[in-house]
Amino acid sequence: MPTFPAPSDPKAAEPQVSFEENLRQAWLRYGNLIYALCALVAVGILSKGGWDYLVAQKELGIRHDFAECKTPEAFRAFATKHPGHPLAAAADLRVADEAYAAGRYADATAAYDKAVAELPAGAFQARAKIGLAMAQAQSGRATDAETGLRQLLGDSNQLKAVRCEAGYHLAGLAVAAGRAGEVQSLAEQLMQIDPTSPFAERTFAMRAEMPEPAAAPAKSAITVPLKN
Repeated sequence: MPTFPAPSDPKAAEPQVSFEENLRQAWLRYGNLIYALCALVAVGILSKGGWDYLVAQKELGIRHDFAECKTPEAFRAFATKHPGHPLAAAADLRVADEAYAAGRYADATAAYDKAVAELPAGAFQARAKIGLAMAQAQSGRATDAETGLRQLLGDSNQLKAVRCEAGYHLAGLAVAAGRAGEVQSLAEQLMQIDPTSPFAERTFAMRAEMPEPAAAPAKSAITVPLKN
């Protein structure tokens, strides 16, 4: 019986491909995709860098515009042009200060109210709140002014200087209303908050200048006539 050679393994008959050749073929096959991915990454990096540059340039432009403002009208226009920017709130605060100094207390109240809403919590917002209260007091809204000042005085999260100034202005309103006892109480409260505060000293000085409250008249004894 004739013998036939055993069939050879097809895989063994295939020529061995080196790792380098596999890599070359993969690169030829997927090279365009890799180039596209690299291009996307590069575009992303350049876009972020370009965006950061534009943002930085815009911020520099806004700061330059703020520095160029010299009048209340200019600050008002700046705030309108850049709503939501921290410097817009600073511009509104400047407008409020100018209006208060000029005796336009209604305008000052509106501007301070706007600044309070725009400014983040902190010293600047507290300053705007004090300005708002004083403008309200000058506009005949003493009750609203006292409410705002009492909130600042009682807020332990505020700076001591802010609380003491609020208490001092409260004492001024109490003096105007002739409430000497309240002035004394406020002076003592401010000394507890910060005994070194000049506002506490001024409040005590205000109390010393107020007249003592009149003593209540003594009740006269009632004489009952004796019956004979």
